[in-house]
Amino acid sequence: MEEAKELKSVLERVEGKLIAAGKIYGAMNFAIWLVVMSLFFVLFGVFNINILISVAYWGVAMLIGVYASVKLWERIKRLGGTPKGGRAGALGIGLSWAIGSLIGWWVIPSITEIGVSEDSRLAVGFLAFIGLSLLGQWLVMTRGKSEYEMVPSFLIPFLTIPVVIGMKNWAMTWAGFVVAFSYGLTVLLYLYSAFKAIER
Repeated sequence: MEEAKELKSVLERVEGKLIAAGKIYGAMNFAIWLVVMSLFFVLFGVFNINILISVAYWGVAMLIGVYASVKLWERIKRLGGTPKGGRAGALGIGLSWAIGSLIGWWVIPSITEIGVSEDSRLAVGFLAFIGLSLLGQWLVMTRGKSEYEMVPSFLIPFLTIPVVIGMKNWAMTWAGFVVAFSYGLTVLLYLYSAFKAIER
């Protein structure tokens, strides 16, 4: 009887460590995107970045970021953390970011009725790009059944779109801080979940 209890305890600790590893991979994924997004705003503040340069930057960043994301989520899948991965998962994640890019960087900025200024319109597009892309990625990876730590990363950008619509100045900068906050919160939630799993 004692041996059975000890075996159960060992298995629970191993399971906890596997879950924690998956959560840490999730945190790393968002840390990568936080660096990519932060670099964009560092460059945005120094250079005169127009819509074409923005599209080019995010196009390259998307290829690099999606590749890194797919590799991380494949590792999580091997640990039993996600229900979908492989080529289908990679295609789905890439498609979600492509759709987000199209709507956020092309469709929304081209509609002059949105926002009170060009900066406001770009900010709406940026928040929509982040929100739609990550919502799609979350649905592809989990079908909405797990990885709830991700939810702030797309929910917060969506909820703040009405605010930037009415901002005449610094809308894009404020949107950048919003996304940085949502990503930082997501990283913290993943790390908190990892520590909870270890302490099981």
